[in-house]
Amino acid sequence: MFLALSGTILAAVPLCYVVVCPVAAWMLNKWSSKGILLVSTGTVSMVTLVFSFMGFITNNAIYITMTTLIRIVQGFFGGIIDVVAFAVTGTMFPNNRALTTAIVESSLNVAIATGPFSGAILYENLSFLWAFLIPAILVGLVFVASFIGASDVNCKDDTASRDSVKTVVTDILIMFAAWHSAFAQLLLNFYIPILAPYTQEFFSKGPIFAGICLLVNTIGIIVSSPFLGYLMDRYNPYVFLVASALSLPVTYLFIGPAPYLQSFVAPSPDQLLVVLALIGFQMPMACYPSLIIMLDIFKVKHCSLPQDVQNFITSLYCASFPLGACLGVFLSGVMAKYMSFVDSVTVMGYVAILESVLLLIFAARVWWIKRDVINPGEKKALFKGENSTTSSAACYQQ
Repeated sequence: MFLALSGTILAAVPLCYVVVCPVAAWMLNKWSSKGILLVSTGTVSMVTLVFSFMGFITNNAIYITMTTLIRIVQGFFGGIIDVVAFAVTGTMFPNNRALTTAIVESSLNVAIATGPFSGAILYENLSFLWAFLIPAILVGLVFVASFIGASDVNCKDDTASRDSVKTVVTDILIMFAAWHSAFAQLLLNFYIPILAPYTQEFFSKGPIFAGICLLVNTIGIIVSSPFLGYLMDRYNPYVFLVASALSLPVTYLFIGPAPYLQSFVAPSPDQLLVVLALIGFQMPMACYPSLIIMLDIFKVKHCSLPQDVQNFITSLYCASFPLGACLGVFLSGVMAKYMSFVDSVTVMGYVAILESVLLLIFAARVWWIKRDVINPGEKKALFKGENSTTSSAACYQQ
């Protein structure tokens, strides 16, 4: 009962992220980015403050209702903060969109890696109250700093219409790029719930070792993100996407490793740490190019990139992460009932190979479209992404 309740409360946040991201794009079209940021951070700070006093509630029904509602509010406004952060940094630094995306994503991964650990320390050494009161104070300080120092970056578009949203949503290529980002997160989150039982059973190492494995996984993402983001802004982002399609599924098969690979690589704690570190380094290549590529596809097809389209595509990118995370954890739980850890990650490795085939077809299709758009004398532009300039006289006609 406790685990089911905890899972429901925790799941409220990512599910709200998925729903609210498109709403955040609409808000950016209409209102001040700084105003949206202040309202969101202020609300998150206040509800976290209220959450810190939940430990004093003894009635289970009230506790469940209040904590779930608070987590929904946190997820709603947290999702808005994410979209605003990506939209604002992308607008401020359009020629370094991948790098800014990588920096923001790295900060989120730092929070994910340190949040539960810090919360556990505060809870064990202080109390439930302080475990949430201190984060509420920290978010409040962010609110004050944003009020004093944040610039009001203009992300508005008074000409925004539903037609722009429809154009993006009905574009199979754009939506596939968004899906690929979600699928990468699905792979990343799939093994998280079932890793600790596996390490305990096969290596006689408890949750601490599993936590170290996941920490190494996250550090790989954090360390590689800025460097890869820098390269994506200067070279072809499609190449990084294809590189991840060729390498990530293969690496995934070595998590177990797959039964037929165990004669070459025996399962061991060191093997698991190395494989998860490699996945961490490869994950930015699978996710971060998606935002640039979605913008690039729209720009090539329609010869323009209105601000409302940028906001909406950014919201789709932001929504892809929690969507993939939720699907990964859900599938992990379902498959764990019928298969071992090794078999389940092997099956997901095969699924990743199939998805990579679709990704290669996707990349070939985009290359074909861009080849038709760009003049023969401008072939180098084929090897650039969202920041490339196509011939003003040539636009792709579907």
